[in-house]
Amino acid sequence: MRVPRANMGSWFGPEQSTGQIYFSQAVPQGPTSINVSLQGLDALSGGYHVHILPLRSDSPDPCSNANIQGHYNPLSFNVSNSPSPGVGTVDQYEIGDISGKFGLLTNQNDTDALHLDPDMPLNGPYSVVGRSVHPVVGSGTLCGNRWLCQLPPMGPLLSFTLHSQK
Repeated sequence: MRVPRANMGSWFGPEQSTGQIYFSQAVPQGPTSINVSLQGLDALSGGYHVHILPLRSDSPDPCSNANIQGHYNPLSFNVSNSPSPGVGTVDQYEIGDISGKFGLLTNQNDTDALHLDPDMPLNGPYSVVGRSVHPVVGSGTLCGNRWLCQLPPMGPLLSFTLHSQK
């Protein structure tokens, strides 16, 4: 039996940021464990989300909305009904809203957390695999204010790397 996993490789954020985000399921269709270990954020990050599309390395503006198309929300959940980040249950947020479900990275220099999410599948029609994850720095209004990573679309062990986009 293949167990779905997605593993982030080296973290290339601002300055000396390092770390890893590891997504796994003990069994297919089971809840997803999200193991977040990030260091050296310098209190610059805020939210982090799975976006609809993977990064396009051939694009001059890979994190533009035209290229990544916003947060992954295949069930068209009305985000205005979501509670503040980190206070609701996982079913009260978009599938890809990691920081909404588990809290922002705001004012953190280092974070080590393990989250369990029954609503973030790694396989099936609503899988987050093959998409991109974007931690937002500051207001996130500019492409240069995002760290970028991509979840590749194939293989039993899926690795991706975050890159600083300036």
